[in-house]
Amino acid sequence: MRTGLRRFFRERSAVVGVVIVSVVVLAAIFGPLVYGVSPIAIRHDLMGTPQAPSAGHLLGTDLLGRDEFSRALYGARVSLTVGVTAMLVAIGVGTLYGAVSGAAGGAVDAVMMRFVDAMLAFPSIFLIITVEALTNNFALAVIILIIGLLSWMSVARLVRGEVLSLRERDFVEAARALGASPARLIFRHLIPNALTPVVVAATLAIGDNILVEAGLSFLGLGVQPPMPSWGNMLQDALTPDARNAPWLVVTPGLLIVVTLLGFSLLGDGLQVVLNRSIQQESSGIDEPAVVLSRPTTEAAAPAS
Repeated sequence: MRTGLRRFFRERSAVVGVVIVSVVVLAAIFGPLVYGVSPIAIRHDLMGTPQAPSAGHLLGTDLLGRDEFSRALYGARVSLTVGVTAMLVAIGVGTLYGAVSGAAGGAVDAVMMRFVDAMLAFPSIFLIITVEALTNNFALAVIILIIGLLSWMSVARLVRGEVLSLRERDFVEAARALGASPARLIFRHLIPNALTPVVVAATLAIGDNILVEAGLSFLGLGVQPPMPSWGNMLQDALTPDARNAPWLVVTPGLLIVVTLLGFSLLGDGLQVVLNRSIQQESSGIDEPAVVLSRPTTEAAAPAS
């Protein structure tokens, strides 16, 4: 554990990613409690004329006189909630689907993977927009489910590839010989050992989900007003009356970019660290075999 942490914190990209993600998460959790300004409170005296950032309003106000800093903090809560929860849905579905496909093999595996290929052939964003428009339900839970259930395919392919490699290993053959059921093989032996690439995929998926949610909200198909979201903040900023208020665009746009950068750097750092750990473990397994073979050779030489 300590060795892994040391490797992780040696990667500068991973450290920068952790710092960015930590700041965003802490701001989302504690920011609204500390700042204490309602994100939906309308200042009628400021309506129609966005106010520039000042001591009273740190990031200015929007066209309805609402505080942009408060809306950005609450928007971070919404974006992170959607990103993390939709990721858990996608990881859960994709891991189970990929493990079953890889463990079954043969015709079952072929049919299941063709379905994944068919799903991947369509851009996810268009599928999500279509489902959103057909259901006409913009509740946060529905948005999370739709994003999660339409973004599990890449995870399934990752897990399936790992399972195809793992199912021929000695420990799986031993469990099968001892009478382990297919369900036990999948949940006890295959899935736990196939999670290394899933960890990296999960980190990157959070950023992707945040971007999808922002895009849906920008198009009016995501989080609905008055609940603040970085996407609908951008939508509000692109009205003709907000042309002379650049902070309305800069605030949510910069937050989206920085957050995506943080999760991307964190995912890249995790990938490097996990790959190095796997390489070290592999080399560590090979070394004892060489050491153990030397005494046998040396002992055989005098006898000849």
